[in-house]
Amino acid sequence: MTSHATPRRGATYELQRGYRMMMVPAILAVGIFAIVPLAGMFGLAFSDYHLIRGTNWDFGFKNFAKMLSDKRLMNSIYVMAALSFFGVALQVIIGSAVAVGLQKITGRWRVGRVLFLLPYAVPHVAVALIWLSLFTPTLSPINAFFDLFGITVPAFLTSRWGAIAAIVIADTWTNFPFAMLIIMAALQGISPDLEEAAAIDGATRIKTFIFITLPLLAPALLMVTLFRFIDSLKHFPMIFVMTKGGPGRSTQATNFYAYVQTFQNSNVAYGAAVAVMLFLMAALISYYVARLNQRVTT
Repeated sequence: MTSHATPRRGATYELQRGYRMMMVPAILAVGIFAIVPLAGMFGLAFSDYHLIRGTNWDFGFKNFAKMLSDKRLMNSIYVMAALSFFGVALQVIIGSAVAVGLQKITGRWRVGRVLFLLPYAVPHVAVALIWLSLFTPTLSPINAFFDLFGITVPAFLTSRWGAIAAIVIADTWTNFPFAMLIIMAALQGISPDLEEAAAIDGATRIKTFIFITLPLLAPALLMVTLFRFIDSLKHFPMIFVMTKGGPGRSTQATNFYAYVQTFQNSNVAYGAAVAVMLFLMAALISYYVARLNQRVTT
């Protein structure tokens, strides 16, 4: 018995050692491309570094104290919250609706599912350029079509809420397929017997979806919302290409405001502090959403 147990322990040790060795490249990649830049950003946030004035190596919390009275920062948080809330809500709702619809399609028409994935494969800069042309009155084929009937389409990018709506629409168009994929995978895990049992009991399709399918999709919906929310904090390409933060400062989300402070105002330390604040905010919200997801799944 002992003679058999020893080789097994040795084999297990070698197997675990092999697993650890395979993790080394990933750990190095995370360390070089994530942890080191993040540590550098934290270091800059507590400094007084300025691209023009240089630095006196005066470290402290003054950059974070400055945020409390920065009205432009408060406006950027408000803009970011609006973009994230409306964008994520639309992506989850549209993605779930499309997933439910595609789930019912059978036969050769199922190949059409690939078409709904195409927006997700387009780079964000290209998406921003496409929608910029659609929202520019002199370039938009939509405006040209309505002009034939004497209907004037409002210029979205010239007003505060119009510009926010334009970014939300573009972001929703390119990212709803992600929600669709996750929800479709969750739907495939639901047994058809549940719907059949509900139908036998006389429940309509709407009631079956609300009281049976939707509760079973809750963990997937929470996961989609979490991932899309984290990703929604990265609106920079859309804002930079479509509005440049305008009109005025009406679409300067927090990440774009950090860019403005760093590269336009040359205040690297304060820009890094804004980025750190955004990182901590995303981490805190992600933690609580993950806890909520854990409660739902258990």
